[in-house]
Amino acid sequence: MQTISNQWLYGYADSILAGTLVTIKVGLCSLAVALLLGLLVAAGKLSRWRPLARTATVFTTLMRSGPDFVWLLFLYYGGQTALNLLTQRLGVSNVDIDAFVASVTILGVIYSAYLAETFRGAFLAVDKGQAESALAFGFGRLQVFFHIVFPQMMRYALPGIGNNWLVMLKATAITSMVSLNELIFLSRAAGKATGHGLELLLVAAFIYLLLSTLSVLVLRLLAARYAAGSKEITL
Repeated sequence: MQTISNQWLYGYADSILAGTLVTIKVGLCSLAVALLLGLLVAAGKLSRWRPLARTATVFTTLMRSGPDFVWLLFLYYGGQTALNLLTQRLGVSNVDIDAFVASVTILGVIYSAYLAETFRGAFLAVDKGQAESALAFGFGRLQVFFHIVFPQMMRYALPGIGNNWLVMLKATAITSMVSLNELIFLSRAAGKATGHGLELLLVAAFIYLLLSTLSVLVLRLLAARYAAGSKEITL
């Protein structure tokens, strides 16, 4: 029996599927990095210690000012050059930066700047009186944050998180420039090999549309979960 790859997409169905899975992995891992770092940067911007607040502000300004494509090339190839110089100085063998790890790290760092602003605005939107009341009743600061502030903060932040996720998902396409075997890279390679580049790129575009649609459905479920007992959030 012929395999799927021999029946569909000019023999490259398995390759396109593999690229799609890599795209999803890069997107989800980048989102995890961006969420964690974004929370830390938002905390820095809200800090009363001015050097920390200013450093966080400079970071978000720089990351949001440069194009994703430029930052990716600069940090990936520049980082590889710097690492090679360091290994030469130390007299050890050169270490190649993994394209997947680099892509996840770079996208996560870039979009953490956007999510930091989302989290900062969401935190400021939560009524401070609730936290103060909880502290007065003997709650610890961590308890106040995770049980009172964080759930309400997420209700305000979720639309921004959702929008950034959709943009980040599409931004994974630029990782093809560092030869990561994601959807666009493999679609282009298959197009060159078969002479059906336009058709295979249209397939890639449809896959991105499908992933975005599924993401919106999941985000609506999360919005309904965090909006329970309050005005519904629309995405």
